[in-house]
Amino acid sequence: MAPTGKVLGIIFPNMHDEAIPELTRIRTMASVPFGGRYRMIDFILSGFVAAGIDNICVVPRTSYVSLMDHIGSGKEWDLARKRGGVKIFPPYGEAGTKTGKGKIGALESIVGYIESAQCDYVVLSDCDIACAIDFDDVIKYHTENDADITIVYRREKHDPAAKSDNMTLELDGTRVSEVLINDISDKEVNSGMWTYVINKSLLVKTIHSCKSRGLKAFEQDVLQSSTDILNIQAYEYKGYASRITSLKSYFDANMNLLKKGNISSLFRQYPIYTKIRDDAPVRYTIGSTAKNVIEGDGCFIEGDVCSSVLFRGVKIGKDAVVRNCILMQDTVIEDGVWIENVICDKAVEISKGEKVIGSSSHPVYIGKKTRV
Repeated sequence: MAPTGKVLGIIFPNMHDEAIPELTRIRTMASVPFGGRYRMIDFILSGFVAAGIDNICVVPRTSYVSLMDHIGSGKEWDLARKRGGVKIFPPYGEAGTKTGKGKIGALESIVGYIESAQCDYVVLSDCDIACAIDFDDVIKYHTENDADITIVYRREKHDPAAKSDNMTLELDGTRVSEVLINDISDKEVNSGMWTYVINKSLLVKTIHSCKSRGLKAFEQDVLQSSTDILNIQAYEYKGYASRITSLKSYFDANMNLLKKGNISSLFRQYPIYTKIRDDAPVRYTIGSTAKNVIEGDGCFIEGDVCSSVLFRGVKIGKDAVVRNCILMQDTVIEDGVWIENVICDKAVEISKGEKVIGSSSHPVYIGKKTRV
């Protein structure tokens, strides 16, 4: 376990919002629901906690109300404390201008906090990948290789949907020799996971240097230009991961949890914590069926559900048929409804007898609080 107080964690919740505008119009990528009861930020937060990182900054840009509601005081992650804990900073950006986009802009807004933090290393992470990174092992790898920066990567093929949002590492042994941005290939590559360990002193120096030069993008302006002058190491993550690059990839990532072994692969590394909602257990009526379904607390099922992910408080009416669907919190499917390959955002209502059918390649999305 990393020494308490020696590592500062920084999370960027808005990076990659453009990948799924349907879901991030009213929320950050970090607060996108996943897997029946979680949010995307839960995987990074829980990984930090498991590694003993108990001083965590969340630096949003916009649409962060639901994120604040989800994290609250941090109690569910044992981060409600006087010193350290989890802090959500206000949106960053200069007065009179639109809020900034790059990581450097976000880091500039909290550089004073970083400078005052009692730590030797800083972990930076986005929230677009459901995974279970062993941050304790990453930090150990970073120190053993006397690295300036360590980049976590995974061997995988780039999703074509991420043609303008990907990073590829060229390696010389374990050292990063080149960083390629948006270089789409149909072959398996060293795909960056937008997660880094960096020495605190170097990070502070880099923030001030970038500010004086008007630079904002960490990957392009820092990583790409520093491979020859810094010891940038690559740490390979070999565990289960689902990267969210589009609405279809979000649908597939949730559906993949229904396949044998995937849930245990994602959750075996350490507990994944999330906000608690005190609901009754799932209830089924006589004659209802549920096969290959993930169900959150408080669901009430009277119909026929198969191969679907139901979040907390979902209600399925009599004679309703649900196939290959993602139904978010408090969705109501009334009697006699037939839906297939549908993503319902929170508190959607589908009226009695309606039929909504999409395809696995083009799932239908229904917005929050919509009545069909």
